[in-house]
Amino acid sequence: MEDLKTIIKGTKAQLSYVCYGKVYYQIKTEKHSYQLEINSMDDEFKTTYLELEFKSITLMRWIRKGMEDGSFIELC
Repeated sequence: MEDLKTIIKGTKAQLSYVCYGKVYYQIKTEKHSYQLEINSMDDEFKTTYLELEFKSITLMRWIRKGMEDGSFIELC
């Protein structure tokens, strides 16, 4: 897995799907694709608009959290 700075630099997070209160975004870098899972039931997400696409840096808080708890995974 690449480091956080490489993942967020100049990339976009595109909405993949929503299922059982979880929102899934895909982030593509030059080398890998990643999946970010966000629990939409968390208090910190309740004030966030659900967009089809974000700059990855906008979701950095959730990417960092996902790297720590395993909900941010490398797809290929």
